[in-house]
Amino acid sequence: MSGYSVQPGALHRQSKVYNELAHSSEEVRVELRAAFDRDRNTLGADMYGAELAKKLPEMEGGIFATLKAHIDALERVASNLNVSARNYEAVEHPPVRRS
Repeated sequence: MSGYSVQPGALHRQSKVYNELAHSSEEVRVELRAAFDRDRNTLGADMYGAELAKKLPEMEGGIFATLKAHIDALERVASNLNVSARNYEAVEHPPVRRS
């Protein structure tokens, strides 16, 4: 016996947690995109608004690239937890071979 044990069910449950976090993060991304799109034209016509309008595309790009990387990472963790759980299940309950 090794020095640790794994409960595949626990890995599956944690995978669902990460999937829910990814889903919630995606909802936030959609809401934030809508807010940027809605409020983009309210920057004002003064020099501050003009300067922000010049910098906004790069700022938005960075924000949304970071959010995408975060969501992708959460989805990878969820997927990897499920793969690990299935691997442990396969070892503990190998398929029955019929001759």
